[in-house]
Amino acid sequence: MDKICPVLTVIAVLILLYILWCFIEPFFLDLDRAVMRKISTDKIGGDGITVKKLPFSGSPASGTPDLRFFFFSDIHAEWCPVTAKRLCDSIRKVHSKSPLDAVIFGGDIVTYQQNAKTGYRYLSRISECCRELSIPFYGITGNHDCNLGNAAEPSGFISLDNKTVSFRSHKSSAGIILAGLPDSGKYNRVWPERLPCSNTEPVVLITHDPDTIIHLAPDSRPDFMLSGHLHGGQMKFPFRIEFTILRKTDKLPQMGAVQGLYDISGTSVFISRGLGCGLLPFRFLSVPEATVVEINL
Repeated sequence: MDKICPVLTVIAVLILLYILWCFIEPFFLDLDRAVMRKISTDKIGGDGITVKKLPFSGSPASGTPDLRFFFFSDIHAEWCPVTAKRLCDSIRKVHSKSPLDAVIFGGDIVTYQQNAKTGYRYLSRISECCRELSIPFYGITGNHDCNLGNAAEPSGFISLDNKTVSFRSHKSSAGIILAGLPDSGKYNRVWPERLPCSNTEPVVLITHDPDTIIHLAPDSRPDFMLSGHLHGGQMKFPFRIEFTILRKTDKLPQMGAVQGLYDISGTSVFISRGLGCGLLPFRFLSVPEATVVEINL
């Protein structure tokens, strides 16, 4: 009995430290850099989906990128200790070093519809910052946003749901299309099969759930895709229990794609860890993230 008590004490202390860290980690913010390159002009056809992890580039590519975005997702404003002010400070810092072409929000304003105003206030501050810097601010609908109506207006961003915007490469003046697809919600999902544009020019697709790439027709897959939704797992457990038991409907995590950069059947895909927390204000080994995305054709 004398030997058991110290062991139980150590276990109890470790559990308390674990819980404490789960509360602390959401207050951190990683400002990352993702350098995305066009992978292939030939998309892999058929139903087969291939997933290959790509190195996450923390330093800028040599020379000027074709496009430069500031991307963040999944604020879930009820449980988002990363304040709008901190995010605005990051946008200003990044933009002062090298101009941004756009700030992009990847969906999920709040977890619960009744808290929508909290999320609108958060995004409105980002919108004000972008107006001051003369940067366009775009966004799409996440699975928690479907019942909010026209959330773009009170949030202050330009909706990309089933819409496109044209850009010009800074290196070659080649045309590049920024396109968006909305999320249909958690239940009775309707997956899009085609982009809202042709892909005769390079396409950067913004979509909340990365599983979208699985459902797009092979000839309609974009060159680049930015998404969130998975929170990087949010709470990392051994053997990926968070995906094998708790989120079994998400397909890409079963193939190893949870966060970071991937080559998915010829499309360069970035999956953000997001900023906020879902049902509980916990994170473990998945620090909140905002990302400078540099696109290279």
